[in-house]
Amino acid sequence: MLVTANATVLHVNDTPASLYLGTFSLRQAGYRMLEAVTGEEALQVAFDSRPDVIVLDVKLPDMSGYDVCRRLKEDSRTREISIIHTSATFITAEKKVAGLRAGADVYLTQPFDPEELIATVNSVLRLRRVEREALANAARLEEADRKKDEFLAMLAHELRNPLAAISVAVQMLGQKDSNGLSEADARRRDIIERQVSHLRHLVDDLLDVSRITRGKYALRRGRLDLNTVLQHSLAAARPVMEERGLVLREARPTAPCWVDGDRTRLEQVFTNLLDNAAKYSPEGGIVTVGAHVSEDSRVRVSVQDTGIGLRPEDQEHIFELFAQLDAGLARSRGGLGIGLTLVRHLVTEHGGHVEVFSEGPGQGSTFTITLPLLTDAARPEATVERIESRRREWRILLVDDNPDARDGLSEMLQLWGHTVAVASDGPEALAMATPGTYDVIILDIGLPGLDGYQVAQELSGRVASDAHLIALTGYGTPEDRARSEEAGFDLHLVKPVELVEIGRVLAQLGPVKRGTRRRSQMKSA
Repeated sequence: MLVTANATVLHVNDTPASLYLGTFSLRQAGYRMLEAVTGEEALQVAFDSRPDVIVLDVKLPDMSGYDVCRRLKEDSRTREISIIHTSATFITAEKKVAGLRAGADVYLTQPFDPEELIATVNSVLRLRRVEREALANAARLEEADRKKDEFLAMLAHELRNPLAAISVAVQMLGQKDSNGLSEADARRRDIIERQVSHLRHLVDDLLDVSRITRGKYALRRGRLDLNTVLQHSLAAARPVMEERGLVLREARPTAPCWVDGDRTRLEQVFTNLLDNAAKYSPEGGIVTVGAHVSEDSRVRVSVQDTGIGLRPEDQEHIFELFAQLDAGLARSRGGLGIGLTLVRHLVTEHGGHVEVFSEGPGQGSTFTITLPLLTDAARPEATVERIESRRREWRILLVDDNPDARDGLSEMLQLWGHTVAVASDGPEALAMATPGTYDVIILDIGLPGLDGYQVAQELSGRVASDAHLIALTGYGTPEDRARSEEAGFDLHLVKPVELVEIGRVLAQLGPVKRGTRRRSQMKSA
């Protein structure tokens, strides 16, 4: 039962008998009552007292109830008040529609039974209460969603920092001591390297699914050959397949398949499908990747495995968020149950669709991606990325509060012939980075006290003419990259980054000309 003790009703009617009867009935029902006999008086009382409900006659001596309703709804102080129109004369359907469009919640025709009036007031109050609760719940959910995103971003940063240190150390073992390691130690190093890469992909997927499901991401589309995308994805998947004792087969078109797409996101699609096939396939299984161009100017890519297969009910829900099979093999392979959700969203955003087919448990599964081709696009001219053969030896300032990551990367940079100085926080970096001292400043963002954005803003004005500013950070969202660019960074690299990528970036850097920032190179790795 609705409690009415705290609800206030304003009754507006210029007929004394109607005003008395309505007010008396509602007061007996437990409402606090206010009265007005003109439109202007009703407006003033409403603005001053903010009642919960207004029972408003449409025929008043100074203005119509429609005009009173419209003015109440246009004012921010009173627009949330529920309004019940009443009338003692015949009202056409057109007039009722006009009143409802002006903002009224319901229409009553006099004479009405007092119980009808009380029930109607109760009804509009109940609806308004539900509406306010829904809005409050939506606000709480939005705030919880915001806090979740902040937590995921911080979690990714905290996970990427130790992953970066491990990744650098393992890659250094691969570059420095390949000849000195025993076969067993080399195999152990490769295992660590693959597992670090797997952890990095899990972190990336966790962040991506939050952004993608809320639409907070943008594709960086361009003309690209899908064969090249597949080639990169297969190269990344092959070591994992071999480790799990799987056979990887492929059949790709010989001619280019030009599509309008985001290279990174499409590689993510095929990498996730290949990882899914490996996860659900027993040792000795076969994973086959095929691609062909259909007559309807589309390219179809299939990833087929000989794994545990899918029941019909599993096929219906496999692309849902956090969907995982309960089979022991699936659980033993781990995963977050978000990879296929990302696949579906990303393929849909590229104008394609994904489907799955399985004849049943033990019969394997086939995932098929269909994407539109650029049929009228001429083959782009082949371009070759030119990097000067002469290795530049840069003077580098490396700023990172993680000593393991800092020391490992510093050692690697020095092995490449660069001169490296290190700083552990923002104030130390600002004290060291005098104009002309360094060619490149590699700066972590999540620094204690003075964060990397603040340090970069100071440095960009101080050393803009002679030093490149590179963010090397665990923060990797599009918002983070945009903020880096605004702070003055020239490049944005996301931990853990491959050493070969850092080497490539340093090899491509040229001298910074006064007044020129290399913002066009802002990127993520």
